[in-house]
Amino acid sequence: DMKKKILIISGGISKERVISLDTGFQVAKELSRNNYIVKITEPDFKLLETIKLFKPDIIFNALHGQFGEDGYIQTILENTKIPYTHSGVISSAIAMDKELSKKIFINNKILTPKYISYSFKKSKVELIKLIDKKLKFPVVIKPINEGSSLGVYICKDKKEFEKNYKKLKNIYDKIMVEEYIEGRELTATVLDGKSYPIIEIEPTHELYDYECKYVPGMANYICPAKIEDELAQNIMKDTE
Repeated sequence: DMKKKILIISGGISKERVISLDTGFQVAKELSRNNYIVKITEPDFKLLETIKLFKPDIIFNALHGQFGEDGYIQTILENTKIPYTHSGVISSAIAMDKELSKKIFINNKILTPKYISYSFKKSKVELIKLIDKKLKFPVVIKPINEGSSLGVYICKDKKEFEKNYKKLKNIYDKIMVEEYIEGRELTATVLDGKSYPIIEIEPTHELYDYECKYVPGMANYICPAKIEDELAQNIMKDTE
């Protein structure tokens, strides 16, 4: 019985590099424990050469964020004809682009908060007028294509908005402003068409941000979530 060879790609150049390295390490540990032959690599200029030399049966994509979850690495991996984990090129590109995702939700009548997408080439005064007219404070501002809640801010008023607007302006070309909807954080997992118990996430910050996601003890996870049976069944039915 030949042992399967798995190449794990982790690290990369996104703002989530550190988390991706940790993901790669944890995956390698579990796979080695289950008797797979494992190699970890960066998505660098030698990637295709590494693939050619190692000849993996499967490529495990442990990259996070830009270039890892947005269709870039998927495009490269498609050319190797080796099966890889993660969604394909188109679905990755759409899911990472919040503006494209929104348009698909709206077209399919999926409820989603009202929003404005905004390019920093326009004036800030114009944007504040638009917020007052279309959304009203509080609002949420975020980059169009980041993961792990990077650059996501809840702005209760103009003052908070101005402060966070400045932070994003220095890094991104475009942002999204959404109406703020208060609620609970619930997550539903689907694997092979089967839905699993719903988990409620209680972050210690107001927002389930990068720190709450990755620093131990910064969020509580309640499984199964304390929600009415009927609601739980509806969520699970929707996910199947």
